[in-house]
Amino acid sequence: MDSSRWTGLLWWLKWALIILALTLIAHLFYTLWPYPQGEARGVAALRRNLDQEWAALVALGDARFPPLAFAIHDQLYAGFFRAPGFDYMMRSALDPAPMQDADELMRKFVLATREFWETAATGLQLFAARLAVLVLTLPLLLLAALGAFADGLAVWFLRRTGGGRESGFIYHRAKRAVAYSLVLSAAVYLIPPTVMHVQWVLPPLLIAFASGIRFATAYFKKYL
Repeated sequence: MDSSRWTGLLWWLKWALIILALTLIAHLFYTLWPYPQGEARGVAALRRNLDQEWAALVALGDARFPPLAFAIHDQLYAGFFRAPGFDYMMRSALDPAPMQDADELMRKFVLATREFWETAATGLQLFAARLAVLVLTLPLLLLAALGAFADGLAVWFLRRTGGGRESGFIYHRAKRAVAYSLVLSAAVYLIPPTVMHVQWVLPPLLIAFASGIRFATAYFKKYL
């Protein structure tokens, strides 16, 4: 067995960090893009998208969404900004009081890269809001998994009693498809800096996830 492979929680952590890094890159590219004259530019364009998507999500009527989104954002902000000292660094750079030489260099660095820090902070709000939506979707995901498992179990039983062909090839790839469908759907929803409509993201996620569960169950080995 290859001990270098990432499995279990490490596998999910790896993809979570990859998605977070790609989100920051996409948001930076979006804010630095030279928009036509008269359109919102820079971080203002990202804030506009955040406001529009937030309003659309609140309009869905789930009262659990705003507090959950704020709670997720607070935890992410504490982990990525407060703990490393970036929050203090940004607040100190905006303080007009005189500083010592080293602190003054830090202030100049922060002000020179202000677009980056503002993009990261605004993008984190958008990321937290979408992550809250995915968390609230978990019960629906579980329901789809149960339905797919029941259907796959019926097919498995018929294959076992009727002498159907066993296929480890289909089973192992369907099992992998379950995890990768979740990662891909999360990436498609979380990364883009533009407004994303959840009603167009969730149905493909549920279909891909349920299909993987169904085929993995149906082609599980015939004899336990």
